[in-house]
Amino acid sequence: MTEAQDATTTLVIEAFDTLFNRRDYAAAQRFWSPDYIQHSAHIEPGRDGLFRLVKTMPPDLRYEHQLTVAQGDYVILHGRFSQIGQPANWIVTDIVRIADGLLAEHWDVIQDEVPRSQSKSGLPMFGDDFPAEVPTATSALKPVAPADSHHEESQLLSAFVSYLRARPQHTDAEDTREFNDGRTALEGVIRRDTNLAGVPTISVEPAVGIPDRTVIYFHGGGYVSGSPPERYLPLAAAVALAANATVHAVDYRLAPEFPFPAGYDDCVSAYTYLVGDGGVDPRSLSVLGDSAGGNLALAVTVAARDSRLPLPARVAMISPFADLTFSGPSIDQRRDLDPYVTRELLESMAANYLGDSDPADPRCSVVFADLTGLPPLLIQVGGKEILYDDAVRIRDNAHAAGVDVTFASWDNGIHVWPVYISAGLPESALAVEDLADFLKRGNGSDS
Repeated sequence: MTEAQDATTTLVIEAFDTLFNRRDYAAAQRFWSPDYIQHSAHIEPGRDGLFRLVKTMPPDLRYEHQLTVAQGDYVILHGRFSQIGQPANWIVTDIVRIADGLLAEHWDVIQDEVPRSQSKSGLPMFGDDFPAEVPTATSALKPVAPADSHHEESQLLSAFVSYLRARPQHTDAEDTREFNDGRTALEGVIRRDTNLAGVPTISVEPAVGIPDRTVIYFHGGGYVSGSPPERYLPLAAAVALAANATVHAVDYRLAPEFPFPAGYDDCVSAYTYLVGDGGVDPRSLSVLGDSAGGNLALAVTVAARDSRLPLPARVAMISPFADLTFSGPSIDQRRDLDPYVTRELLESMAANYLGDSDPADPRCSVVFADLTGLPPLLIQVGGKEILYDDAVRIRDNAHAAGVDVTFASWDNGIHVWPVYISAGLPESALAVEDLADFLKRGNGSDS
């Protein structure tokens, strides 16, 4: 290696160490060009986009390199990011172009590092050793139930996945609304059309007995479908019965007719009413959301903290759609596993919802939010989801903020699989059981 090549290699290694290991963002700016070009599919453009992504990563994240090659203005590094959560490590190949003594352009390829049991080649991906075998949910993060790998995929779920794969792939709001339309008979609960601070709401509660708790539920549908929230009422009813709760399914305004922040504002208003004029004891109140509603559930709780409103006892998210910048690697890495959700569908939903708003706004993409001081969280996510990393990053951010977080990763789970409880999926019922157990612990009741 020539002296010039050695100098450029040293520059890149020092830059990576400053940003990823030391997290010294002011010093890192001296290495990256203000006109930095980022070709990665999982990082938003520019130097600021890279720095924002790094700020969302776990504080224990570490980068190390094994092999470097320099040629002219280019440096290639074979490295590893460790302590990122789940999976434990990423193996990366970075190609960096240097201009005027600064990192000017970047390409990367990322793969999950696998243990020996998952290796097809029988050779480690980094160094001389394989990483340790790890379960899908670690005991340190207190999973609600044993890892889903103990359960074979049910015949019913397998058939339902085949149905989802056979559906025509559409990305516009009208087709999404058609899929989410439909009224389902509800057994064992009383349904009432109500409103919370003027926001239309459908409330369900057990037909027998007195509910012990209240759940405010923000439905999914990618911000463009689900009004009225008929498709989501079987889940609301199941939660009402299993947790002995009054569940308020909020019918917030949808895009594209009402882009951000209309739906978010409706959800904040509904929550504010419940803990204020609604007279609900926050100690017996939980917030629940699936997909886009999972993002809303956490964003509303953050807003309540920032406004010094009483916080709920618990927050539960199912398959949260929580990053409208699409910077999580799973969006590409798991695209062939997901039977329904596609990047094109998500991008269409995000465009309708955002309008001219910043996709990195923490209210839209709660993976970028400060979670300090929040109540205990439950995150349920399916191993087949392209949105898997949204859930992982919320978990890691919450853990870093000192929040009690329970992460339940279901190997055979698909996007918002508990919502399909009306299809009789055993996996849906089991997930609702875990969800109800979590909610019941919110006010110290086991009833």
